[in-house]
Order: sequence, then C-alpha cells, then structure tokens
Amino acid sequence: MVRNMFSRALAFLVIFFSFALFACGAQQNLGEETWYQVDSTHFRIITNGNPEAVKILASDLERYRAVALTLMPGSKAGQKLTIYAAADRQTYGSLVGAELGELTNGLYDTTAQGSYALVNLDGRSGERQLAAREFLFHEYTHFLSYNRTTIHYPYWYSEGFAEFMSTMDFPAQGHYEIGGIPEERAMTLLYTEPLPLEQLLRATVQNIPDEEKGRVYASGWMLAHWVIMESGKAEEFKEYVKAYNNGADPVKSLERALGMTLAEIDREYRRLFEEGKFGLAGGAVPADFREVYPKVHRLLPQRAMVEVGRFLVLSGYNLGELHSLVQYARAKNIASPELISVQAEAETRLGNFDRAERLLATVPVSERDKFWYQSTDAWLGVNREMFKPGPARDRQRLKKARDKFTFLVNNESDNAFHWYGLAMAMEMLDYPREKYTQMLEQAYMRAPRQVEISQWLAMELYEQKDAEYFARVAQPLLLELTNEDEYQQMKMMLAELKPKAGAKKVVQ
Repeated sequence: MVRNMFSRALAFLVIFFSFALFACGAQQNLGEETWYQVDSTHFRIITNGNPEAVKILASDLERYRAVALTLMPGSKAGQKLTIYAAADRQTYGSLVGAELGELTNGLYDTTAQGSYALVNLDGRSGERQLAAREFLFHEYTHFLSYNRTTIHYPYWYSEGFAEFMSTMDFPAQGHYEIGGIPEERAMTLLYTEPLPLEQLLRATVQNIPDEEKGRVYASGWMLAHWVIMESGKAEEFKEYVKAYNNGADPVKSLERALGMTLAEIDREYRRLFEEGKFGLAGGAVPADFREVYPKVHRLLPQRAMVEVGRFLVLSGYNLGELHSLVQYARAKNIASPELISVQAEAETRLGNFDRAERLLATVPVSERDKFWYQSTDAWLGVNREMFKPGPARDRQRLKKARDKFTFLVNNESDNAFHWYGLAMAMEMLDYPREKYTQMLEQAYMRAPRQVEISQWLAMELYEQKDAEYFARVAQPLLLELTNEDEYQQMKMMLAELKPKAGAKKVVQ
C-alpha cells in the first residue's frame, strides 16, 4: 500500500506526530528480538524472522526484479531497496501501531531520505496464512512504478497492477508465469462482490473507507488483469494514464482512451467476475540474469537498535515505540551514540529542540564527523530557526547548518534530504533565489514525489513565472495534495500561469 505523504509544511519539522514521543503503544519490546541483515545485489533486508527463509525470499526478489524490469520498461530501480521484514503480526504491529497492523500486511513508502518496504512475513489475515513473497512482490512493484518519477496511476490500477504482479511464479528453471489469482483478493470478491465500476474508477486513498480498501485491491486486480491480458488495449491504456496525470476525469478519459462506453467496460468487468476465469502468460527469465545467493549476518544488539529506531523515525507510524527501544538499550548498556542521534532526530521532528540539543551534546566528539550526526545536527539547526522572523534568526547557527549540508551533499549526493536541507539553510541566509532554487531542484530530481519538496519548488517557479517548468512540477503535485485549500490554490495558479499552446505535457 502506498502510504500518504506526510505534512505539507515547508520544513523537516513534521507536525503530523500528534502523539507524544513517550506514549507507549507497543505490543512487545522490539529490543528483545534477535535481528539479522540479509544482503543481495539489489536488496537489504532487516528482519527478526528466520534468516534462511529470508535468504530464499531475497533470491526470489532478485529473480522477480529481473523479469519485472522487462515488463515495466522505463522503471528506475538503480538504488538498493531496504526492506523491513517482521517475523510475525506482533512485531509488525509494534513497528506500525496496532490499528495499521491489523489492516495491512505490507507497506511501501518513498521519502526524501530514500524508499523502503515493510512486510509481515507470516502474512496472517484472519485464520489464513499467505505467502510473504506475494507481499514483497506487491510492494516492490510500487517501488518500480513510483521510484524517481512523478507519474501517478489511479488508486485502483496502482494496487490492482501490484496484485497482478505479486502472483509471478517460476514453475521451471529460467521461466516465469504471471496472471495467477491472488487468493486473498479472490476471497474478497466472493464474499463482498466487486465495487461498482464507476466507484472503483473514482476511488482515491482518501475517499474510500479503510474497511473498503480490500475491495479496491481485489476489484482493481480484476480490472487490471482484463486491461493487460484480455482487452487488447494496453497501448490505448497508456493514453488514459497520460490523460489522468494531466487532470482529466478518470471515467470519461478511460472511455475515450479505450474507445468504449462505461457500460461496455462494465460488461467485461462483470463477465470476469461471473466466469471467474483468468488466463496466464509466461516467458523466459532474461538470459543475462544470474542467480543471486544472499549473505546473512546477525546484527549486534547496538546495530539492531539503530536499524529499528531509524525505521520508527523514518516511517512515523509508531514513533512512541522508540521510547521503549531507547529505554531497553540504556538498561542493557547498548545505547550507542548513533541511537542517541536517532532519538535526537525524533525530538527535532516533534519540535523539542532543547532536548534534541542536549541529546546531541552527549555524542562523543570523535563521532561527530559521521554522516548520521552531521545530518541530525544540521536539521536541528535549520528547524530551530524556521519559524522565527527573519531578523531574529541565528545566522551563525544557519551557517553551521549550511556547511554541514554542504559536507553531506558532497559525500552522499544521492540523498535528496541533504539537498533539501541545504536549500532551506541558503534561503534563510538570504541567498539569491536562483542559488537556493538550484539546490532545491537537485532535491526534486532525487525525490520528485516528496510533497514538501515539490510544493516549495512549484512556488518558486510560480514566482519566476516559468510556466512550462511550473506545470511539470505542479500538475502531478495536484494528485498528491490532500489539503483542499492547498489543492485549490495550486489549481488556480496552474490556470493563471498556463503554458503556451504546444508546450510539452507534464507526464515524465
């Protein structure tokens, strides 16, 4: 599931953490678990599950990746993806909170600090046991679909296509098969029936209640299967996606692209459900693919605390669990300087700047040249000054933050978060717009789906009256904005600063 992007504020100070850092909603102490790291060519998996089983999953993922890239031309999958694999529902719930732990079995998110996936290895839904491999294939499909691109797919197709891809199997050496029926989605359709077609086509993450989201996944899978396997209109469907990304009505644009009325599409949709027959397709695994044999090592307790703590802060799902983790680490005398930095990062996100500064002051001087310290300290400096009026800002603190971000972009240039922080520090130090906007553009290139980055860049481009570039950033942003006032403002700005006729459309 693609999670909603976080707060639209133009700062790292993430105000969506409405619960206190010291609220404890954990079902278990994550620090007491034994954690492993499984490494393959394109994946890093942090898990408290059976490491030998996870090695097999990593090998499957490498094979899946090789095939998926041939089926999804244009996908950008260069960077290594980190996956957190919870051994069971209890661990999964501790990582994401009890409510989300009951509603989901896997999650994917893209942030300015990088993308990650989370999966519940036992995959239990009610009394059923589902293959964790399907969840991983589903979430990795989201990564391939959305990594470093502004393209959006309708909710039904995003989840339906990920379900379609999740059933990929390898029945014989060197071959794959696709198009199978995902068991959980079939059960959903049988027990609840498909969503009415127009409701499905207009569905968004916001307008569908949580209890109905399973029907979107199931119904979306069925319709996506028809589009890909039976309709003969895969090329026409690409035109629909372009129209959707340019703001067209999701129903009328589908009718126009496929050359069919809604009633005609609905007949095919209903026929699939009534017949229950779904064809398979297959092919050869790319000839240049070589089987991957992942390596596994047990994480030392100090390292494990940092990895788990970083997930809690990065995701923000169950930040209250961090307190229990840090308490456990202190009690066991395994609270490393890096874990303290993670805790300071959480305090910064909550606006507890004095506490964050006190925590960072305990980090030994010998550790302060590390990237993790430099980043946390730089963001603390920027956020302390963010909401002060210009003349009241501490310029020395901002210069210190600027220099740290400069160091970071020179050493970790692929990290959008560093470029974003540098742009913020430069803007508050009154650099010319063109200078800090250059840094902001670098952040956008690396994380074009990150709302706070693209929203700020859109505003700068609007001020510069760069109509074409503004449209390329603002149009896909409309599909991310959930705040109605911000949405209407961006829509009016687009109408006002309309690109000249013949300007290139915005889908990238």
